[in-house]
Amino acid sequence: MNTDDSPQTVETAHPESSPWLVLICAFNEGGRLAAQLAKFPPPAQRNYDVGVVDDGSTDGCADWKLLQAHGVRFLIRRKHNEGLSPAIRAGLRWVLDTSKYQGVVLMNGNNKDDPSAIPLFIQALEAGQAYVQGSRFARGGQAIRTPWMRFWAIRLVHAPLFSLAAGAWMTDTTNGFRAFRRDFLEDPRVHFDQERFRSYEVEQYLAWKAIRLGRRHCEIPVVREYPAPQARRPGGVTKIRPGIGHWQMIKPLLALLFRRY
Repeated sequence: MNTDDSPQTVETAHPESSPWLVLICAFNEGGRLAAQLAKFPPPAQRNYDVGVVDDGSTDGCADWKLLQAHGVRFLIRRKHNEGLSPAIRAGLRWVLDTSKYQGVVLMNGNNKDDPSAIPLFIQALEAGQAYVQGSRFARGGQAIRTPWMRFWAIRLVHAPLFSLAAGAWMTDTTNGFRAFRRDFLEDPRVHFDQERFRSYEVEQYLAWKAIRLGRRHCEIPVVREYPAPQARRPGGVTKIRPGIGHWQMIKPLLALLFRRY
């Protein structure tokens, strides 16, 4: 039930129709969210439901009628923009509390991910993988127009440090296209809904925790496509701000390395 002081409201179109959910987080994505949803197969051809968490957008990108037209089952609308981790935490908590989904595939709503990979995530979840990481660097994956600084920062800094902390080699550790099984998210040793997760922490925490707990995990090839120059948002290809944004990506790695979570 939503109250006046609730941090979010929820719209639901129809009951859940699959054991699997694709959860998309978006904030002021303009037409990119609709463009991404247009790449999905028609609802009748999907073996998964789709839900959206709108993190306090002010540009109308998560219009409920528009989302319903693309077969979205529910919309969690956050009243204020609080950041990616709070949005993911809110989405996962609502899903675990109100549904029977057996696994969740996470996507960003910025039209950089190719939904054709979703069946591969679901196949891996069905096979018992607790954590499935999409990788543009895995065999068969594609990194299209990835900014050179981002490319080499992932390859030479983030992926090696994360892999060192987790104890297993992973190649695309900043990619938000990933999936988790419900039984992992509900493991009493997993505490994803921590208030201190305010920026990018929860994605890295969950991936690290799955590996450290000895749960089955794997990477699958995905396409990660940054927009062509003429289609880029004002300010560049990403919302990550130089300096503070990069620190927000590195800070959780240090916490993982020193076992602070």
